[in-house]
Amino acid sequence: MRHRLVQRFAVLCASATLLIGAGLVAGPTAEASSSTLTGCRHPYVCVYDEYQTKVGNYKDVTGYWQTFSRADVTYAYNARHSGVAYFLYSRRGYTSCVEPGRQARLSIQGYGNVTGIRISTSPHCYA
Repeated sequence: MRHRLVQRFAVLCASATLLIGAGLVAGPTAEASSSTLTGCRHPYVCVYDEYQTKVGNYKDVTGYWQTFSRADVTYAYNARHSGVAYFLYSRRGYTSCVEPGRQARLSIQGYGNVTGIRISTSPHCYA
């Protein structure tokens, strides 16, 4: 009987870990923006403030987060031909993603400020 309880508890814990991890790691693809962000060409991922003024550009594929020195990053355009851009938020390790050739509004209610970027060679978000 005790063995079954231990097994059930282990399965329950593993399930909870997967569900919590999915919320923290497999966040949404950032909301598509209808406006056109300018001044960004391949192979860069550019970030913009709330007025759509370019405030940074990144091209290096890394296995770590490159942090922003600004707190007003609001939009992104991924001008790369391949490789997604993940964005890290200040609350709970939330992330979002922008696929190649896409632009997005990065403000997601409840996620906090965008604090970093990580460019991956993956062709699709959260693949």
